[in-house]
Amino acid sequence: MNTLLWILLGLIALWMALRFLPAGADWHRPLVELIALIDLLTVPLLAILIWTVAAGAWPQCLLALIELTLVSCQRLRYRLPPADRTSQSSSDHELSVMTLNCRFGRADPEEVVRCVRTYGVEVLALQEVRGKLPDSLQAAGLNQLLPYLTQGTASPDDNGGYNAIFSAYQPVKASPSALDLPAAAVPLVELKTSSGPIRVASVHPKSPQRGARQWGRGIAALARLSHPPVPTIVMGDCNATLQHPTFRAMLAKSGLHDASVHLKAGSHLTFPSASTLPSLIEIDHILTDGDLVPQSMHALRIPGSDHRALVARLTLPRRL
Repeated sequence: MNTLLWILLGLIALWMALRFLPAGADWHRPLVELIALIDLLTVPLLAILIWTVAAGAWPQCLLALIELTLVSCQRLRYRLPPADRTSQSSSDHELSVMTLNCRFGRADPEEVVRCVRTYGVEVLALQEVRGKLPDSLQAAGLNQLLPYLTQGTASPDDNGGYNAIFSAYQPVKASPSALDLPAAAVPLVELKTSSGPIRVASVHPKSPQRGARQWGRGIAALARLSHPPVPTIVMGDCNATLQHPTFRAMLAKSGLHDASVHLKAGSHLTFPSASTLPSLIEIDHILTDGDLVPQSMHALRIPGSDHRALVARLTLPRRL
């Protein structure tokens, strides 16, 4: 019995250590999936902790407690330290944005438009757009709220469909393919606000099931979207969590920040999305750089999609 506990705890320790691999070392399966599930190790560790107490296996109990504490501390990055939020000025420009993976174009268009209207969304980034979804969205009234559309260039590399950006503002610049990467093309627009220009991209790197190396190359390429001094918003299904070394390295290199972490209001789990089961991991992200400051975020269930949508309110101080 004690030997089995040591083996289980040793395996979990090795599993937890995967997040400390160098960037690029996680471009292999099943490492990608194992790293994505590290946050869920609290469940087996709690079960093992109870088991060790019941069995009186105190050395194993101590190790289980240490491992449980370490996993829990990693979750604290979404809570501590308190967010350094600048007070919003009346001259700040406020922008409401939303991102959603539409699951092969099956997302409920009526619900998407309802969320856009309810949250005053001014920029909508969609992934896995295909079939009749664009026409259905227009029929539901999206063109009255967000009349300007920039679509990603169709490609054989599209994973589940193409990416798109709907905007309430006419883009000053627009590109259907801002990056050369082995995944769905990345549309990018530049919008003019009262506080200056803002760049927005809709992204969907290749899922690891379609090729772990392509997944890693796609994540790393996102660093090229940051374009100082123009603030950039990168939204989409990134197929990665903050546990992945490659994703963290991309953030460090680009200067992009995860809005969910910045808010310090807890994680915003997005996958999977179902009416009866809770979401388990956060692989959809809203990333910002420059002076863009997240003020709030919500994860919303959209019928027909296996991802939750993310809606965030951002502010950009007026430049003097």
